Amino acid sequence: MSDWPVMDREQRDLVDEWLPGAEVVADLSWGLVDSTVVRVRHEGRDLIVKAGGPDNHHIAREINGHRDGIAVLAQRGLAPRLLRASPSHRILVTEYLPGELVDEGEMERDPNVLRQAGAVLGVLHGLKSQTDETLERNLFRKAVKWLDKPHRIPPDDCERVREALEAYETSPVTVVPNHGDYSGRNWILHEGRLAVIDFGRYGYRPAHHDFIRMYFRRWHDHPDEMNAFLEGYGSDLRESLGSTWWKHVLREAVATACWAHKVGDEPFEQTGLRFIGIALAELTDMDFSEK
Repeated sequence: MSDWPVMDREQRDLVDEWLPGAEVVADLSWGLVDSTVVRVRHEGRDLIVKAGGPDNHHIAREINGHRDGIAVLAQRGLAPRLLRASPSHRILVTEYLPGELVDEGEMERDPNVLRQAGAVLGVLHGLKSQTDETLERNLFRKAVKWLDKPHRIPPDDCERVREALEAYETSPVTVVPNHGDYSGRNWILHEGRLAVIDFGRYGYRPAHHDFIRMYFRRWHDHPDEMNAFLEGYGSDLRESLGSTWWKHVLREAVATACWAHKVGDEPFEQTGLRFIGIALAELTDMDFSEK
């Protein structure tokens, strides 16, 4: 493959300046958001170039992350190193990590892989922490706003969701470095060693936020995988949360269903809709048990 995917002129000029003569090996873009991800070869070395459109926020998050916690992972060979970046042009270059994507299949069920993934996330979460006074309030408000946009949440469920989200009493929370989309589709396994890629949703959030995507993707249906992961991580953050866990599952499920509907990702939308139902059922059971 030799043709470059879509980038604006300034982004291509930067690539030519940083990596003169680079050739495209593969277009790894997802196609759902305005991010271009390209594997290139430059002077005999494979690299990753990522670029975003005018409304893209993922590139800036990833650059910020590389200048923060991701750098620590990279020093340990657990994430790619950042080589070049321009936040204003929404473009970056990192190392290419060899290996096989864990995404689904046998590797994502392998207890050793899961323990490694838990251990890496434990390192990231353990780097630093701080208090955020407004994050929870803003996230729950945003989830409620999603309900006022086009979606396919059943009307009866929608009313219950709105009531639950609006009734939740938010408070200041402890936040840590978060990957934001931590799952097998962003884990690379090479010679038995796991590394993590794609930090476009990097940010500071409560640690349990990184658990929710995995709960949606695998853990609800495969609790044995969750147990292996938690072995590596070192603890189960859900134990101290009680009903708060399910309210965050509900919030994230709403965002998932509505965002996926907006971009036309029907399988992801169905995941969100499914976990809206699961969270509502769990919260209803808790309400009954408390009466």
